[in-house]
Amino acid sequence: MRRQFRVLRGLWVVRGYNALLIWFILAPGIGQAQELNKENKELNIIAQPAPAVESVEVGSGSGTSHTATILSVVAYRPSDSSASGAVSIEEQSSYDSALGQFQQARYLDAAKQFVAFLEDHPHSILADHAWYWLGESRYLDRGFDDAVTALTTLLEYFPASTLVGAAQLRLGYSYHELRRYPEARRALEGVLEVFPDSKFAVPAKGILEDLDAQGH
Repeated sequence: MRRQFRVLRGLWVVRGYNALLIWFILAPGIGQAQELNKENKELNIIAQPAPAVESVEVGSGSGTSHTATILSVVAYRPSDSSASGAVSIEEQSSYDSALGQFQQARYLDAAKQFVAFLEDHPHSILADHAWYWLGESRYLDRGFDDAVTALTTLLEYFPASTLVGAAQLRLGYSYHELRRYPEARRALEGVLEVFPDSKFAVPAKGILEDLDAQGH
């Protein structure tokens, strides 16, 4: 009974996190982008990842193709200068289109569009958001390795982003799905260390207690 309660509580906090995400991942201070507050209000994120993931065919340029993870075509390119505070119409449109795919639960299409956005605008003021939603898109489509790549990119290159707490928590979830329990524990403990009094701490504690109960 005790074990069952812990498991059920773990499931509850995971679902609870997704509801809280609507209010907390786009916290005050991100108002530089025109539509970020709007996206915050409209998101309705599914609690659990999809049961299967669609592979991505990437052309090799030699008349053949091979299956690859979607993130094999994009990598963060550091810049010596900071991102411009201005967002062009084309840039905003590209980002909004990708986010629209995500909101319609078309996660693979969303991921592809976020990849295209990051290739075209690697230093955009929206780049940290694009990396985050790319990670979310891949997580919800069971592309957990890709989710880890996207979320760790955000954490490494955008340490001042207001999405760090959400990214750290989702990173823990992604490692958990991959059964990489030591990394999951480190990510979730990182949430408690850096954000001990935040809403992100609640689901992190729940999953850590579940890991303890399972002997991980």
